[in-house]
Amino acid sequence: MAHSNRQFIINLVIASLISLALVSFSMAPAYLFLIKNNWLMITIGFVIYVLEAWGLYWLYRHTARVRHYQVATVKSRVNIAQLGTVIIAMLTMVVLIIVDLKLSAMLNIPETSNSRSLAWMLGEAPLPMIVSVVIFSPICEELIFRGIFFSYALTNQYNHRNYQMIAVVINSLIFASVHVDANWEPWIYYTLMGSILGITYLLAKRDIRMNILVHMGTNLAVFALAAMS
Repeated sequence: MAHSNRQFIINLVIASLISLALVSFSMAPAYLFLIKNNWLMITIGFVIYVLEAWGLYWLYRHTARVRHYQVATVKSRVNIAQLGTVIIAMLTMVVLIIVDLKLSAMLNIPETSNSRSLAWMLGEAPLPMIVSVVIFSPICEELIFRGIFFSYALTNQYNHRNYQMIAVVINSLIFASVHVDANWEPWIYYTLMGSILGITYLLAKRDIRMNILVHMGTNLAVFALAAMS
């Protein structure tokens, strides 16, 4: 048991380091839009995004295969239970976003550096950044944080609920760490968001498509609710 737990911890550490390394490059194409906001740079940026998403998907499938996991393919059939999981996750996310907006306004909590940078980038290149945030970022982040992370951390040997709960907590903290800085409220917000996405992935039978849909919907809801507030 001690050896098994030690190996699980090693898996978590390696999965966390891989995720942090990959996500540090995932937004790189968006910075091309800021060099010169014209159709050439936008096209180059989106081509790189497509190649990046393809590479991450290949790595996700390869990691799952090496770790002896069966994961859904693009053509896999979606069942009612998975759709129900997506709907519940999306509704939970919307409630979380509304609470966060209200709490931030009430307590006068400053924006995170990530939010300020994103707002500036949206001001400089609105259309390509909206496509980036609503479509490409969710695809890349879900492949990294849920697909690759859980495929590496939770092999069949560790597919017990206790191990799953620990993996979700660590994954959520890693996810939060790349989105926030020192303020406590954004840490809670992004950790809860990461927890919802982690639980969604496991409940949806590791179908990364369900997570991508939830993440896309969440980012779109953030734009819509922030505009209305």
